[in-house]
Amino acid sequence: MSLRRSARSGWAISAPLSVCLILAGCGGGSISRGPHSVARAPSAGPMPLQSQSVPDDLAALRKVAVVPLTPDQAVDARYIGKRIRWAGSIHHIAPSETGACLTLSYMRSGDDGAPLWQAAATDQSFRACTVGAYDRQLVSDFTTVTIIGRISGKADVGMGGAHSTGPAVEIEKLFRWSDCLSGDTSPVCKIGFVTLTVPSRD
Repeated sequence: MSLRRSARSGWAISAPLSVCLILAGCGGGSISRGPHSVARAPSAGPMPLQSQSVPDDLAALRKVAVVPLTPDQAVDARYIGKRIRWAGSIHHIAPSETGACLTLSYMRSGDDGAPLWQAAATDQSFRACTVGAYDRQLVSDFTTVTIIGRISGKADVGMGGAHSTGPAVEIEKLFRWSDCLSGDTSPVCKIGFVTLTVPSRD
């Protein structure tokens, strides 16, 4: 059962969940904000594993050494060069001279780097840039990801025409989360680190 949020109509209750609500006999479930993103309650279980590489990617995500900062804290110049691990939902992607920049709504995460869905929004954003490009079937608006990278300065992180300053991050790795059902091996259901396509220098 799940709650899904469409780009046009907002939250929608699926048929199985509506039956559960009537019968008052269902437990917790997952919440999704987009076709390729995941959102889960803080008490939810681990994400479904769909390939042999996923446990290794999760272990690498968990073990990376980072500085425990939030985007609001990271705008301080003394943190430039520090490595962070931030979860977030992609608001939009824009091309850059060397690749692409992602503007993300910051999400709190656990010690393993997995995003935690909470009732109160963080109201924090950050911009993460990389050399090259990601497959847009895997990394697009509303995709939920965890970024490993280093703070490189400040950037405009405004959304919807508003202007706001937040930290800029140079991406080292991008971990993608998925809301696909366990066992679904479709390419768009990938969970794990996403490989960059780096342009040729010829």
